[in-house]
Amino acid sequence: MGRVLSLHAGGERGLPRPARESVRLLEGFGVEGDRKAGKRPDRQVLLLGQATYGFLASQGLELPYGSLGENVVLDFDPMGLEPGTRLQVGEAVLVVTLRCSPCAHLYAAYPALRGLAGGRRGMLARVERGGSIRSGDPAGLILDG
Repeated sequence: MGRVLSLHAGGERGLPRPARESVRLLEGFGVEGDRKAGKRPDRQVLLLGQATYGFLASQGLELPYGSLGENVVLDFDPMGLEPGTRLQVGEAVLVVTLRCSPCAHLYAAYPALRGLAGGRRGMLARVERGGSIRSGDPAGLILDG
């Protein structure tokens, strides 16, 4: 079991994504008010662990949360989660869908990321059950069976 450290959503393009004290996840849609919501079913929420920011800092690149375009920063690393893994995050249930790869927009915003962010951008998920999430909320695996 872990915790939500930071939440991010915004209607405008640009990085870092604005920080939010809370967000509402809508089933089958994504983060209410986020510009990426409702566009791609398997890419509704981007989960990132604080370990990614720690790694980047150890390489001399200090960035604030939200800089990698994530919606949720967790105090555990979601990179090892397999697609199909279900997570309870606050009131919401998310299903991990796929690994997120860095894009040209991210490298344009932070050229120093090239060669560092590959394999560390986070995991994408879809919203199975909507609900509110607040900073500090618990987050953890749902064990079926």
